[in-house]
Amino acid sequence: MSDAMIGYGTRAYMMATVAASALTKIAEVTSVSMPNEQVAEVEVTHYESPGRTREFIPGLNDAGEITVEMNFVPGSATDAMIVTAKSDGGVRTFRIVTPADDDSQMYTFPVFVKGYERGLPIDDRMTASVTLRIAGAVVQADASATPTVI
Repeated sequence: MSDAMIGYGTRAYMMATVAASALTKIAEVTSVSMPNEQVAEVEVTHYESPGRTREFIPGLNDAGEITVEMNFVPGSATDAMIVTAKSDGGVRTFRIVTPADDDSQMYTFPVFVKGYERGLPIDDRMTASVTLRIAGAVVQADASATPTVI
């Protein structure tokens, strides 16, 4: 039997302001990508590299970007929070909590809002997509009972 799960129940949180002391839940999320950490490669080839082969060492880690997709509700608390975060350019704490009941994990990391795209189709639900640049290390831990606590 597989241990596979669906993403239903995943939650995403972000600081409403740079100085906030708690995280605010992002409403109506339909999809969230996870950090995709990549290690840079630094070339260290020299005139005497064995076999005329390029040599590399690992460089710095880059956690990249994530995308949060949601139902767009114009003027909602989530809409206002994202607009504010994009316009002030501040780095905020962001958290993703996985849906597992007893083995839930949370991923916490600093972000800034890089983009906020909203769609208004004529014959479908309105949607929004937020692009977040991860601005530091990603910390994975067992989920706490109160995921809004920083």
